[in-house]
Amino acid sequence: MANSTNNSYSTLQEAIINLGYEWPEKDYFFCHGVFPTVDNTIADIQEYVGILLCTDGDIDININRIDYNLTASTLLIAHPSSIVHIVRSRNQYNGILLFIARDFLAKHVVNAELVKPFRQVSKYQYTLSALTKTEQKHFIDIYKLIYRKKESKESPFQKEILRNLLLVFVCEAAEIYVKSSKVEVHTTRNEEITDAFFNLLLRPIKISNKTTFYADRLNVSTKHLIQAVKLTTGKSPGVFINEKISDDAKLLLADNRLSISHISEKLGFSETSSFSKFFKKQTGLSPSQFREQL
Repeated sequence: MANSTNNSYSTLQEAIINLGYEWPEKDYFFCHGVFPTVDNTIADIQEYVGILLCTDGDIDININRIDYNLTASTLLIAHPSSIVHIVRSRNQYNGILLFIARDFLAKHVVNAELVKPFRQVSKYQYTLSALTKTEQKHFIDIYKLIYRKKESKESPFQKEILRNLLLVFVCEAAEIYVKSSKVEVHTTRNEEITDAFFNLLLRPIKISNKTTFYADRLNVSTKHLIQAVKLTTGKSPGVFINEKISDDAKLLLADNRLSISHISEKLGFSETSSFSKFFKKQTGLSPSQFREQL
């Protein structure tokens, strides 16, 4: 692989288009077969979860500046903000590649527990798993249905069926992720604090948008919590808190039985106007506009 200093960075969409593919839907992209590569180009996944299944042959790939050789029956799950570079495919490589927006999961997944394995707050930026023949067959069978439905241009329910099949594919990947994730032993105090912060953030408690709220429950100063999370992840706790609140808001807005004022109160906002301002800043849409799009 070429030295990383010689590589140019691009958005995921730019990289996919440069590979010669079309990207008609912003919420997802999928393809299969032998993937061509763009020399010295690295894609920043940003707000997408990437799922790559190597079905035959092998492929050289660089994830977060670490080189890997993926062989048949290997599943890669790359989480948002991973840096991925497909270096070369060889030995009659074949595979399935799928990218799905984190917002897509938040909008369409009813069970919030399913979103957790793919949250950006996870310290695991990617997962590599060796699949059994049965697990690989499940993925291939689901993908065949996805591709077949994509080609069914005359189907009146094409988008709805395609959306649900994509969620089935993601559910299968989530199960693999949960089974393969290993508990790592950490040696630094900053890592311990960061892990405790993430665990607290994912608990089913009334969320606060104040970093102090979490610092108090972790028995550390707000300054210490901010420093620990920044040193471990490169981002402040507020970034993760806002993403969590935004994701929860999207799930709640999908339930038309809940009023926006009730959702605002449930998420810990003192006023509905404050919630609306926060949500629009995070998503570019007001809560009402977001709900109308569902």
